[in-house]
Amino acid sequence: MRFSSILAAAVLTVGFASTSQAAVIYGGTFDGTDCGGRGGFANCFATTAGTQQGASVGASPSIYKRDAGSSQDFGRFSSITGDEFNISLNSDTNVLSFNYDAGAGDPEIHYFTIKQADGYALFYDLLAPVTSFSVDLDTYFPKNPGYSHVSFFDTGSSTPPVTVPEPASLALFGMGLLGMGLVQRRRTVQQG
Repeated sequence: MRFSSILAAAVLTVGFASTSQAAVIYGGTFDGTDCGGRGGFANCFATTAGTQQGASVGASPSIYKRDAGSSQDFGRFSSITGDEFNISLNSDTNVLSFNYDAGAGDPEIHYFTIKQADGYALFYDLLAPVTSFSVDLDTYFPKNPGYSHVSFFDTGSSTPPVTVPEPASLALFGMGLLGMGLVQRRRTVQQG
């Protein structure tokens, strides 16, 4: 995985066209394609760590994909026709915007990806459904104007998974052991 900026490692909040929604989180820019591999788009799922083929615990199923040339692909929701989405690109500013007008029985959007060149940017909001969004693509794909496609995903989890990177866990454990050892040594020296 590669990040397009140093800030990508931190939780990055980007603006909404609608102020009534919570903030979308930028999950990072990943190498390769979103939803590539066997099974096609209908078998693609999103997580905070990227996209994958096949479901896993907490993975969010695909809803809809539209490429820059208006070709469409559909995910796991038969109620989606594509008419629910209004996607536009301002070629002068390289700003991509979308609006989602969900109908009765349509899923909520909680993840979406924007594919361009040799990577894709992942965005998500697990607390509130995303119904509109605008993003300056130069921020995530500075060398490639425009986009290849946008993919949308439902949510399989109402709260983000809590993950602790293994090296950090080991370092924390090691520091705890070191602290306990120093306390024990101080007690031994004071008693001796």
